[in-house]
Amino acid sequence: MVGQLVSYMFTSLDGYIADDDGQLDWVPIDHQLMAFANDYFADVGGIVFGRRIYEGFVEYWDHLDPGAPETTEDEVRFAEIFGSTPRFVATRTLESAEPRTTLIRDDVAGAIGRLKADASADLALVAGPALRSELAAAGLLDRLLVLLVPVVLGSGIRHFADETHEFRLRLTDIRRFDGGVTLLDYQVLRAEP
Repeated sequence: MVGQLVSYMFTSLDGYIADDDGQLDWVPIDHQLMAFANDYFADVGGIVFGRRIYEGFVEYWDHLDPGAPETTEDEVRFAEIFGSTPRFVATRTLESAEPRTTLIRDDVAGAIGRLKADASADLALVAGPALRSELAAAGLLDRLLVLLVPVVLGSGIRHFADETHEFRLRLTDIRRFDGGVTLLDYQVLRAEP
């Protein structure tokens, strides 16, 4: 069985995945969104990251204090899931990583293609615009889970890089969360040969 590569990302109404400082404090995380994330990530065969987002995830989730008063059960569960999920990082600068992580330095598209071919479950892509666009251009992106947040940022880090090649999507599902976020589930359409 070949796994799909699924982009998972919060996005503002004007197409930004983070503000100018790379922050996501505009995303209204609540129990419902965390429960969805826990269910989704518990079933993936691995997470493909770009370096910056990987470092942020590791810094936060690998060091989460489950006993801290502000830590929720949903966060503890996500940290457990993240801690047991294989991680793959496309990087030209990172020299080493924690033991659960495989660094991909060269031929990123080829390496991700091989991961997909060997995967028995979907791979989640949690990355910035350059990596997402590179993998889309290589025909490796199969699905996009866009968590649309009802906010206009005006500027920031775009969902896709400016040089992204055009590709078509088909909306397969919509889910509304009580906090205002809407999940748009898109399948990437392949061109006919």
